[in-house]
Amino acid sequence: MLRDVLLAAARGQGVASVSVIATPGAEPESFWIPESAMEPTFLAYSITKTFTASLVLLLCEEQALHLDDSLARWFPRIARADRISLRQLLDHTAGIPDYGRLRSYHDDLRSSPETPWTFERFAAETFEKGFDFEPGKGWGYSNPGYMLLKRILEKVSGRSYRQLVAERIARPLGLRMTFVAESIPDLEMLAPGTSRALSPDGSPRDVRAHYHPGWVSHGVIASSASDIVRFLDALFDERLLSRRSLDEMMTLVRVPAEHVPGDSPLRMAAPSYGLGLMGDPVSAWGRIVGHNGGGPCYSSSAFHAAGLGGMSVCAMGAIEENFSAEAVVAGVLDHVLHTRR
Repeated sequence: MLRDVLLAAARGQGVASVSVIATPGAEPESFWIPESAMEPTFLAYSITKTFTASLVLLLCEEQALHLDDSLARWFPRIARADRISLRQLLDHTAGIPDYGRLRSYHDDLRSSPETPWTFERFAAETFEKGFDFEPGKGWGYSNPGYMLLKRILEKVSGRSYRQLVAERIARPLGLRMTFVAESIPDLEMLAPGTSRALSPDGSPRDVRAHYHPGWVSHGVIASSASDIVRFLDALFDERLLSRRSLDEMMTLVRVPAEHVPGDSPLRMAAPSYGLGLMGDPVSAWGRIVGHNGGGPCYSSSAFHAAGLGGMSVCAMGAIEENFSAEAVVAGVLDHVLHTRR
């Protein structure tokens, strides 16, 4: 089943992978193309947000942080910081604008893919120019919001984000192929692929040789599909966070219709967002929570379906055009749903 779904989506275009844990605590079933001895790894892009939220909640369990802590505790000079909580940064209700729609970001990425914006430049181009709405009065996806969370985690713990992911998540859960990519050499082990977003004329360039991970302001996880499903399985099986923390994480805010892609393969009936989690409490597969990720060359999608017995699915690809990791996840969930009827 995994083989058929992945082959139909990838159509022989490049490297792709899918992994499933059918019941909590089981070992993942995985398939990747082209077939090789070692499972491929990819940039997970915004699935990183689920790792960040998990780290925040771990520190909340230790009383080092609280979800209602004010951003002003660490960044008093940011406008409205005294009215922004960690919870609002996590569920994108703080009003901090994103850079995804900025032409300057994409132009600079094309002209200088090896030299990312600094923290200060990301700030200057986004929230230092104003907010999209008053904190708590709307919803808007914000990578800079998670950039601030990353910096807060580092300030509070005294550890780098890379160290935190390794020490608090990857090692305890046995995620041997998961790490935070921080430099171009860190990409050497990833599945090969090219992107047209890294050159001024749109010609394809090798992502592993040219793309600096710092262009993802909040940090970016590199991982395999099987490691990501292990992470989701442990997370929702209460082997990483407590039940109370998971309840906070899965408190969903409805996403306004204008922010929902009309062609989403997951066909969310009530698209929502929790703390580092996309979700739908009433999907065809029951409640699903997880995250998508996408950027130059690599794309990923990972969801946990409570209505299918706690199944976790992740698809990843190094195919920039005409491939949808989300469609692979939806295909797997559909197959399981129809098989169980």
